[in-house]
Amino acid sequence: TSSDVLLKHGLGTPNVSAGQFHLEDDRSQTLEPSPGKAGLGKAAMAAGERSLAEKRLLENLQSDLRQLSNEAKKKHPPLREAAESGIIKVRNAAGKHHDLRLALLSESPEILEPFFLGCDTRSPKIVQICLAAIQRLVTFEAVSLTAAVNVITCLWNLMESGIEELKLLQTVTLLLTANSVVQGDTLAKALVLCFRLHFTKNSTTNNTASATVRQLVAAVFERVQAEDAALGDVKTDNLNLEELKAGSRHPPKSLQPCAADAFLLFQDLVQMVNADQPLWLIGLTEMTRTLGLELLESILASFPEAFLRHPEFRFLLKERVCPLVIKLFSPNARQAPDRPFFPISMRLVRVVSVLIHRFYATLVTECEIFLSLVVKFLDHEKPNWQRTLALEVLHRMCTQPELLRSFCESYDMKDHSTKIFQDMVNALGAYVQALFVNAPCHHHHYYHPVGGGGPGMGPGAGAAPAVPTGGGSGGGATASLAQPPQAAFLYRGVWMPLLPHVASPGVPKATYMEMLDRVEPPTIADGYGVSLGYLCLLDIVASITAVVEQDEKEAAARGAEGAADAHNGRLHRQLVSSSWCGLLAALSLLLDASTEEAATEEILKTMQRFASLSGHLQLSTPRDAFITAMCKGSLPPHYTLTVLSATFPKSASSP
Repeated sequence: TSSDVLLKHGLGTPNVSAGQFHLEDDRSQTLEPSPGKAGLGKAAMAAGERSLAEKRLLENLQSDLRQLSNEAKKKHPPLREAAESGIIKVRNAAGKHHDLRLALLSESPEILEPFFLGCDTRSPKIVQICLAAIQRLVTFEAVSLTAAVNVITCLWNLMESGIEELKLLQTVTLLLTANSVVQGDTLAKALVLCFRLHFTKNSTTNNTASATVRQLVAAVFERVQAEDAALGDVKTDNLNLEELKAGSRHPPKSLQPCAADAFLLFQDLVQMVNADQPLWLIGLTEMTRTLGLELLESILASFPEAFLRHPEFRFLLKERVCPLVIKLFSPNARQAPDRPFFPISMRLVRVVSVLIHRFYATLVTECEIFLSLVVKFLDHEKPNWQRTLALEVLHRMCTQPELLRSFCESYDMKDHSTKIFQDMVNALGAYVQALFVNAPCHHHHYYHPVGGGGPGMGPGAGAAPAVPTGGGSGGGATASLAQPPQAAFLYRGVWMPLLPHVASPGVPKATYMEMLDRVEPPTIADGYGVSLGYLCLLDIVASITAVVEQDEKEAAARGAEGAADAHNGRLHRQLVSSSWCGLLAALSLLLDASTEEAATEEILKTMQRFASLSGHLQLSTPRDAFITAMCKGSLPPHYTLTVLSATFPKSASSP
């Protein structure tokens, strides 16, 4: 309502300044009628404020027109006449209707005409007056569809002339976010205007337009949310797949107006990332792949409901986005290590992460491909930054028990499917081991050996020097030499720090996936890979344990055992069977290499938890393997105990 708008924007004057703008949303504070004197008091207050705001708006509009008339007096006589005529039109419109917004709305094409003429002069001072007046009416939501079309045309002409670019962006933002009047081709033209300003050479305009583009793309999808909420569970018409496959600048007939605009926008973003011409955003001749991928990721992460609710959007997801990502991803997985481009690789990894987390149930087959590609990024032949990106994505997955459960159910438990969960854990285990085996020379720190051994003297370490630390787990001999400067892992002369801010449990916080401003690959901090790899292993065990405990808790609540419990039993055993080899190899090495008491304790607790879980599920092989590894870790280096190498008869291997 007009009162809401007036309360929201004070005097109806947009809050704009050069290079910046901020739209405040005070809808939560709109006044609602309430019974009694308090309610009457609030209503009276609202009416008074509305009346005051309407009065100020009328004064400001007339003042703008008088300014326009004075500026145009000498050089632009037709504009002066139009401005003076406009003052009379504003007064007449205000007298026609008790609701000023409706009065101005109906007359907005005529009221705005003097301001359009003023913009045509290209005179900076006159253009500033005109844009300020246009913004007043837009903020007051007193611009009709016809007037809005004329506003966009006016702004487009100014954009092509390079005039008042920042105010153009402010005006477009107000016009598209005040309400949903601007739709269809007019909306496309407004978006193209902002995209084109994003690629200007002026850095201030470029940065402001970049923020505007992101805000308006989100606004288009926010309209879909509002439209869907208003419609409720309305069943859409049957899909025409052939029409969708062909691609068109016209939206599917089954979509409502706001969803139709969002569909065409998303379709064009995919087109442009794929280096194809847009179908709807006519006039957009330039687009970077990095910006396109950022916008796609933002839409998928912020508005998954649109894709889950509308089959038309799901079609774009499966038939357009996934093939595009696989196409762009695959060369990075195959080419020589120096070929991948960091900004593209990093954004692709971000998109893949969103697709897996938000749309796994819809994209089971596609996610199998994505996961395989991410796992390949961990290969030691890949550049360090690429392996680190993969590690950050995988860590996000390791902390989500239900996601790991889905991987195991969809892939590892199927006879003819790739065992994705097993491959993932094995790849993480191999990554951690490779850090020590294939470490570059600058990671090797040799210390003078003291006594008979110490941490870092893993099996087969041969003459690797012992480093006394006073807190490690491998071997018992220690001495009072200077300790390493911080918690670390030492194995076969390779020393790597354990970074506390990385290895701390909690919500995963990626570092290198957030470097959206970087063009060149970053240098990875020493110890980052081993710290995050260590945390991944701990989180996998914690997630598997959480799945088992939650299922058993629900089963106990149900009482009688049923088909679901039998399925869960198979799932639990598969989770352990798929993960124990990779976990054991990496955790055993880290246990042996740990030079810090807290890390050693965490590793031992994790191994103990996994051994206990294996026994609980009647899986004796992984149980015995983890118990043996813990026993070996508690003994001095080179200490051999026959019983640990003994082969137990099958009858003795029961839990």
